Formats: sequence, C-alpha cells, structure tokens
Amino acid sequence: MAERGILDKLAFKGGTCLRKMFIGSGGRFSTDLDFTRLEEHDHEEIILDMMGAFEHPFHGIQFSIRDDGYFQTQDGLSWGVNPTYAHSWNPGGQSEIRLQVSRREFPTLPLSRNAQCPQNYFRHLPFTPIDITCLALPEIIAEKIRACYQRSKASDIYDLSVFATRPLDQRSFAGLSCSNSGRRTTRSFLKHSWLGKFADINDFDWEDLRQLVRQTQAIQPDRITAACLQGYAFLAEHDPAERVLADDLHQRDHATWRMLRNNLPTSRT
Repeated sequence: MAERGILDKLAFKGGTCLRKMFIGSGGRFSTDLDFTRLEEHDHEEIILDMMGAFEHPFHGIQFSIRDDGYFQTQDGLSWGVNPTYAHSWNPGGQSEIRLQVSRREFPTLPLSRNAQCPQNYFRHLPFTPIDITCLALPEIIAEKIRACYQRSKASDIYDLSVFATRPLDQRSFAGLSCSNSGRRTTRSFLKHSWLGKFADINDFDWEDLRQLVRQTQAIQPDRITAACLQGYAFLAEHDPAERVLADDLHQRDHATWRMLRNNLPTSRT
C-alpha cells in the first residue's frame, strides 16, 4: 500500500498504531488498522488501488479482498476493507485484517512521521519496515478518550491507562477531547463527565482484553481504572468556553465550539 501511494492519503491512529508506533511489544495485540483521511477521496478508487496492490504476493504473503470484504457506513462517515491473507504455513486464506478509514473530520494537530517500534523479528524480514504518517500522539489519545466515553471496551481503557501516568498537555487534551467528540456529543461529554464510566469496572469485558495481551501479563481492572481516574481527572475541570457548551441545551452555539477547536495550542493549519 505504501508503494502504491495509498498511505499518503491517510494518517494512522488507534490501538494498533499505539502499539506499533509508540509503545512497542508491551502494548496489546490488535488486527484493526484505523486511519483518518488527509484529503477528500473516492473510497472505491482507493479500494481498487488496494486490489491492484494485492494482485501479486508480497514476500510470500498473498493478500486479497473478497467481494463482500469492503463496506461504507450508512452515514458515509467511514469506510473499510477486510483483506484476507495466506502464506506457506497458513494457506487457507481465512485470516483477515480489519482496516477502517474515518471521514468524520480532518486531523487537528500537525501529523508525525514515525518509525515503527523495533521488534526482534525485524532482523529476519526481507524488507525494511517503513515509516508511517500518524496522527499526533495527543490526538490519538484524545480519540481514545472520546471512544471510551461512547462505548465500554476494555481495550480502550487499557490503552488510556498506559499513558495515564505520563506527562500530558492537559489543556490540549481537554480541547481535543471535546472537539474530537463532534458537535453532537460535545455537550453530553462535558455535562456528564466520562470519568463516571469507570465507576463500575464490571461494565467492561476484561476477558476480551486478556486475549489481547501476553499470557504472562496480569490484567488488574482496579489498577487500570484507578490510573485513568487519577491521570485524566483534569478533564472534569471545564474552562469558561467548555462550560458554555455544557449548558448549550439545543447545541446552537457553533461559534464557541469552533473557537474551542481552533484555539488548541498547536492546531494544524
């Protein structure tokens, strides 16, 4: 895909991005590849480009896209493909990767071009792992915060816990979390603090998370939620603009929402 220029139109994000580009082997496993668009595009053209890229094996791995292996959401805000792959010790071709591209908005912060975290198996590869364009780390985490507010996946809170004890630009994260929530959910996000999601650890599927980490790695829900509650407590403290949005019952104050988004300390121009 990189050789075909497909990745030039996208920015990597999500849990797999955190593991591959920022955390390394200590992160959780995932087969989801999440991206944000960098420009307007016809998703069908990109899928055709992918099919062209997959016509020939890549170092012994044959990728393909089934007739039912791609989709666009009903609202048109995202699309994706589920390529299957086969190789000498997995010839069936039933294994698949889930790739999804968001069209909800363009990146807010300047992008980063990152090398992949070194892995022991890299030295055995017949090619050099490429650098990949990613969302800025604060924006990736802000999207995780938004996702954790909107759903109850243990993988989201686990990802957040990894960064909960690290230094954060608090005002950037607060503004990003609100702007990345989208206009329709910003008021709810602010009015009903997402920190309340951690009140009951039984809301999360911890067994599902255990399948995504090393068998020797203990999953301690109490410690994970406590780390997030402490590390992201600043999100419950709203500045004047955020309080205006929290009280905007009919979501009509578009100017304040745009100001909050545009006044981030390192906004992308």
